[in-house]
Amino acid sequence: MYKFLLIVAILPAIAFGQTPFRPCRGGGPTPASVNIEGCTALPCTVVSGSPLIAHATGIRTSVATPTVKAHIIARVLGLDVGFRIPEDLRDACAVGISGASCPLGVGQEFDYTLNYAMTLPLTGITAQVEVGLTAADGSLVTCIEIDAQIVVRSLTFSEYRKTMYKFLLIAALLPAVVFGQTPFRPCSNGAPTPASLNIEGCTALPCTVVSGGGLVARGIGIVSPVATPTLEAHLTARLLGLDVGFEIPEDLRDACAVGISGASCPIAAGETFDYELNYSMELPLVGITVQVEVGLTAADGTDVTCIEIDAAIVG
Repeated sequence: MYKFLLIVAILPAIAFGQTPFRPCRGGGPTPASVNIEGCTALPCTVVSGSPLIAHATGIRTSVATPTVKAHIIARVLGLDVGFRIPEDLRDACAVGISGASCPLGVGQEFDYTLNYAMTLPLTGITAQVEVGLTAADGSLVTCIEIDAQIVVRSLTFSEYRKTMYKFLLIAALLPAVVFGQTPFRPCSNGAPTPASLNIEGCTALPCTVVSGGGLVARGIGIVSPVATPTLEAHLTARLLGLDVGFEIPEDLRDACAVGISGASCPIAAGETFDYELNYSMELPLVGITVQVEVGLTAADGTDVTCIEIDAAIVG
């Protein structure tokens, strides 16, 4: 009985209404209660592409405002994945608010319903989803955060057949973009690629990279599209498309001094050479898969070569 009373006493501080939630990390008032359909415990299961219906009651505005703007932010490992609420749902006065109407007076109470098919590019992950309303002067009217496990919906037989067809088509076309012993992708900048790539210990993506351990990668048959006296190496690591701020060390940037074989700088237009990167890549997080881009740039800024791989970072 004591435990029961203790739970009853503490519960309102961390779980309001039918769906538990947290105040936003940036602060802001919270509603009296939240009900997300089908969710009574965190993380909520959210089917990517299917409607998410969330109803917040007892929101009380701390400022008078003629407009109320809705926002959604999805984060993975604390990184904003760039998801934004659609334009037609941003005006909460027009879509979502009930029990009152805009303009809102100071202290006015209202409810808000979000009904939206949230589609994220990745499934099988748990994201921190922030939903909030902002007044015309930028003040937070209300804000809550939940954990959401993003899952994919079951496919119909017709959708399954289409998916399998795409898979077989990709398998047939893969040799056009995967070369040598280690598969890779051309970079998004459209730069030339080497004839083949060999990353030690990696014959399939994602490559397993031990944080702080040696990564030895060799690009063979690189043909420079321009004449250049220098070559600068770069390495970029991205998570969900976001640059995590990783940079290649200063002593490895001069590829003419460290890395090139089969030729020497200055490099002539059309000259072929190889490049080896031997580096202990250390990232602050493990247990994640990042997209790693490695490239060489000429003195005039031309991309001489560039490749991208998926790397699973382990401790």
